[in-house]
Amino acid sequence: MSNVNPLKPSNRIFTKRLFIYFIISLILQSVVAYGALIIFASLPYSLTGLSDDNVIERRAHQGTIYLIRQEINNNPQLTTEQVLTNLQPHFGFRLQIQSRDLSLPLITQHDINKYGIGYDEDNEMIYATLNAEQYLALGPLIGDDIFASNILPFVSFLLLFAGFSAIMFSVLLYFTFSYLWRDAKNMSITVDELGKGNLQVRAKPAQSWLFKQLAGVINTMCNQIEKLISSNRIILHAMAHELRTPLARMNFEVEMLANEPDELEKQRLINEITNDIKELEVLINSSLNYFKIQQTQLLKNITPVPLTAWTMSIIDNLTLLKPHNFDLEYEIEDKTVSLDKQLVETIIKNLLLNAFKYSSNKAILRLSQQDDLLFIIVDDNGPGVPLKDRETIFLPFSRIDSSRTKSTGGYGLGLAYVKLIAEYCQGNAFVITSPLGGARFVITLNFS
Repeated sequence: MSNVNPLKPSNRIFTKRLFIYFIISLILQSVVAYGALIIFASLPYSLTGLSDDNVIERRAHQGTIYLIRQEINNNPQLTTEQVLTNLQPHFGFRLQIQSRDLSLPLITQHDINKYGIGYDEDNEMIYATLNAEQYLALGPLIGDDIFASNILPFVSFLLLFAGFSAIMFSVLLYFTFSYLWRDAKNMSITVDELGKGNLQVRAKPAQSWLFKQLAGVINTMCNQIEKLISSNRIILHAMAHELRTPLARMNFEVEMLANEPDELEKQRLINEITNDIKELEVLINSSLNYFKIQQTQLLKNITPVPLTAWTMSIIDNLTLLKPHNFDLEYEIEDKTVSLDKQLVETIIKNLLLNAFKYSSNKAILRLSQQDDLLFIIVDDNGPGVPLKDRETIFLPFSRIDSSRTKSTGGYGLGLAYVKLIAEYCQGNAFVITSPLGGARFVITLNFS
């Protein structure tokens, strides 16, 4: 047997996909970061607490404008152009004189009229009043706006931001989904093995909260499938065995018929063959009905039933089948119960017919309801059921003795019907020792 762990390839796939998710996350985080910067920068001061560029630049250069004006006023012997030429080497941007007729943006003109200084964001220029006819112009200014910076620093910023964010996201993703991934692969392997016919396979206990319940459901399903297939195999083998008996008799009877000169004996053999054919038909039909109930989800027809009166009608219908001098007692709770009449009647009839056949001369039928469960109990004073046979007795065609022959009839499907219906109604069926000395059959049904 190979020792290769089927989860190892899946772990490599998970790591590969995690790396792909990291790259995708890196790209998306970069786009998100860039968009967030643009949106944040466009929001008003009341939301962000960040001043607009025109306010920042105006406040930053108002001292510079004041000192340049002072220098012009302190050198009346020089023209304004000469003063600016002397000051130019000390500045990293140009000092100019502009006419007051210059067309400026509205916000820049507004700030000049109000503060005497304004910032033209489009051209990155500072304008300040100098006299009635001229502006003092500074710029273009050297700015460090990230949106106006070189592409390499800007991309570096985005990648740095997105990289840390993507790493944190990937770590979180790994610890969040690694358990989910392993649990999902474990269950996938379980289902694959089940599909290949390995009925002993079971899902390992899930470590993640998401799959804990699913693992239990899959294991329950595996148990039910294994039980169903195992039961069907037993049924098929038992059915084949049951079919051999009438077929063997028919073969023997046909051979005797071919060599029998007496007409009366021939007629008797023909009647025997006819009876064997009918027996085969009953056996096949009974088996088919069992399989139909086993594999089909029947629709329950639940109706309110007066328990005492309804059960007594079932007992009356079985009077002709009750052995002579047989004592059948009953204890039935006098109340109205909601149940499926057809299913419960099938259980009662099969249990009573079983008691008629195997008990000595007495049986007690009890029906009662406790909480949501309907209890059906039948006690008899027969030989009882040995401990080793108390499970197999509910299997179709099961035989715990040789008492069932052609003369006694039956194929061991009655108790199998009872067990199947009980499980279908979320109940149970089991047998224990009766106080009467024989068997006590206990059936619970849930119709809520």
